[in-house]
Parts: sequence; C-alpha cells; structure tokens
Amino acid sequence: MSTQKGNLVSEYFSSYSHELKSKMMRLDALIGRDHWLSVGNYKESLLRDLLASLLPKKFEVSTGFILSADEHGNEIKSKQQDIIIWDSSEYAAIFRDNDFVIIPPEACKAVIEVKSTLRKDTLKRALGASDEFFMFVNTPLSQNIDIKKYIFSFGSELKFPHDIYDTLSSFYNETKLNIDERIEHTSKLWPGDKSYSLFSIDGVFCLGLGAIIRDFRGFGDDVRFMFKAYHPNSPGKDTLYAFFEHEINRQINTFHSPGMYYAKQPGLLALMKNLDITPHAEKPLMVYPPVEEERMHDDINYTKVFVPTLP
Repeated sequence: MSTQKGNLVSEYFSSYSHELKSKMMRLDALIGRDHWLSVGNYKESLLRDLLASLLPKKFEVSTGFILSADEHGNEIKSKQQDIIIWDSSEYAAIFRDNDFVIIPPEACKAVIEVKSTLRKDTLKRALGASDEFFMFVNTPLSQNIDIKKYIFSFGSELKFPHDIYDTLSSFYNETKLNIDERIEHTSKLWPGDKSYSLFSIDGVFCLGLGAIIRDFRGFGDDVRFMFKAYHPNSPGKDTLYAFFEHEINRQINTFHSPGMYYAKQPGLLALMKNLDITPHAEKPLMVYPPVEEERMHDDINYTKVFVPTLP
C-alpha cells in the first residue's frame, strides 16, 4: 500500500513537467518557429505563473532589473532578468508596474533565465544574462546579498551532462572576469559572506533530462565550484519541475542554511523522497577548476569526476 501511495505522489510531481511540456508542444504545433520571440515570452510567463502559484506568498515572481550603487554612487544594474523571485514582505521595490519591477539586490532571492532549447550558444547567453551579478559585491553591506541564479530549459540539444559541463567551463574561461579571478574572490568571501555565490551559476535545469547543481568545496587555500548532475530515476516520470521548485524553496526559505529547510517541515521531506531524483550514472561531478588526483578529497571518487575539454 505504501508503495502504491508513493507512486501516486511521484505521478503528481511529474504532472507539472508533463503539463509544461504539453502546453509548449501544442503552441509549437500551432505557430511553429516563425514566432520564437512570442513563444519565448509565453514560456517565461508560463513558468512565472506556475512558480507564483506554488511559492510561499511572501515571495513575488516578476521580471525586470536589479539596481544598486557602489560607495561612490555609481550605478550597478543587472541585465533584464526573465524571472525575479523577491521578498516583498520585507523590501520595497524601487519601481513596479504589474509584473515588471526594479528592485535592490538585498530584496532579490533568485533570478531565472528561461530557454526553449539548450544549445551551446543559448546556454552561454543565459549564463551571460545572470553572470555579472558579481558586480553587486561593490554594494555597501554586500554580505547580505544572497541571490541564487538558475537556468531553466524546456529542452536541450546538448548531451547531458557533459556537453553542459564543457559549455560551462568554456564560458568561465571566455568572460571578462576569468576563472582564476572568480576563484580568488569566492575564496576570500566563502563561507561567511553570503555574496560568495555571486561568482557562478547555481543550477541548470532541463525538462526531460536532468539538473546540474553547484556547490562549493575547499581544497587547501582555494575553493572550487562543485557541479553535480542529477536525473529522474524512473522511466516515463519527469519530476524535474518539482525538483526545480524544491531547490528554489530550499535555497530561499531559510535564513541560516539550506540544510535547515526541512527541520520545520519533516512531513514535506517525506514527500520529497518521491521525487526519485538520483546522481547521473556516468561521471556526475565536475570540480572546476579541475583538481589533480593527488589533491582530491578521499570521499570523492576520482574516476567519477568529469574533466572538461577546453577549446
């Protein structure tokens, strides 16, 4: 009986992914690829509406910009973000008009770039749209800025996860803030200053394929980005949207640590086990920048670590 109920819960979680995909298939069938801008706007709106209906009411789901200034009064502004999740119960917007907002960085909890299909070029554009949030470390009291950055895609032409890993490593080697500078800044701020996470993407989620989530690990005096790939374990059940929403909730709903999210919600934790998401079978972990085998921690299986192929 418990197995049957567990299956029903898993089917419920997978229904969100199926709903998103079925709506997009109907839209693509009706208007094709001649109106990609309209389709893209619809996909952003579809995801915003679903998130707004399920996230706690203290958070609003909008689109717009993050705006601040450095200690000299010079403007620091993000690129326009497809989706902004922000705390309107504690912070006021600088400007708002319906779903469009301009907010200060301390109000922002997460930003999401939405893509129809992941290719190397679209993934790099999505990374670029949320990448320069590291500029907000120049804002006074930047230690209170904790903005999570995600990419959500409805499909992918990239092989999961290794093509995505290669594209991530390529991007971080091409941008104006190179990987060595990112690691240097992250190492100085980690773990006490929340703004340490501004120097890399937090996660990439793709319906039907899987998710890549970034963490951090110390190696001597340096910190490394730890990207780990996950995928749905049950054939025919795509619980990726539910996993995506779960990760956002886990990151934005606790002041102290994401690991404490379920301390006050043990019943929700029991349900989350039905997501049936597991690490990718073949080399699910990318330590970036790469670390030599002799420096690797004993609890990390070096044969399971993916080494990116740089151009």
